Amino acid sequence: MMRASIVYSWLALPALLLLTQPASAQDRGEPDGDDAALGTHQKHVRFDLGVRTQFVSSEGLDPFSQDDVVPQFAMGASWAFLARDRFSLAALAGFDYGSLSSEARSSETSLEMMRFTLGPEARYHVLRLLAVTAKLAPTLTREDAQISTGLAEDQSKVAWKLGFDATAGAAVEVFGYKSGKSHRPRLWLTAEGGYGWTAPTELTFSPGDGAPQRAAPLELGELSLSGPLFRITAALSIW
Repeated sequence: MMRASIVYSWLALPALLLLTQPASAQDRGEPDGDDAALGTHQKHVRFDLGVRTQFVSSEGLDPFSQDDVVPQFAMGASWAFLARDRFSLAALAGFDYGSLSSEARSSETSLEMMRFTLGPEARYHVLRLLAVTAKLAPTLTREDAQISTGLAEDQSKVAWKLGFDATAGAAVEVFGYKSGKSHRPRLWLTAEGGYGWTAPTELTFSPGDGAPQRAAPLELGELSLSGPLFRITAALSIW
């Protein structure tokens, strides 16, 4: 299911290209006169859709995955509300979703993750069409771990954990009018990498009330969804 979501998000890219293609070919030269102002290249509302991939070395992930790669569907929105020369500051909100499944101790397991991000992002326009970015934002992650024991009912552990993402990257404007006064949509490709930290969770599954049930708690260790990450998105900006 996770891989299908990723494929569908990238299949939507051609539709975005059609929506944002200007009536005439974009002049790629350096702007002059009134076009020299960054305008809506810099201050805008932007919507992102793409993929987040994180590398998690925690042993607590082993019951839910055959490797250390945690792919997630990523979406977000940001508002670049402050601009000074080439520097701008944006407020952003993000949502990442992923799910994993495997086997542990001959039982089927699954892990569902939902991460919410809210914080600032600093941007600096090296060129009119290229901005470098930096972000340090708090996160809140919902982790739902389940194990099918073959007894009366599945056992689950749900936890909400605080964390943060610290990343740096770049955004490239691939379609849009040259003039910073234009309010037509612009299409961007963004890439960022860094580190994401999430507070650890003790994967202790207590026996249920139904019968027959496991007599003692099931221990699967400590899970920490922390590690290096990268995110790639297609983004549409409007004003």
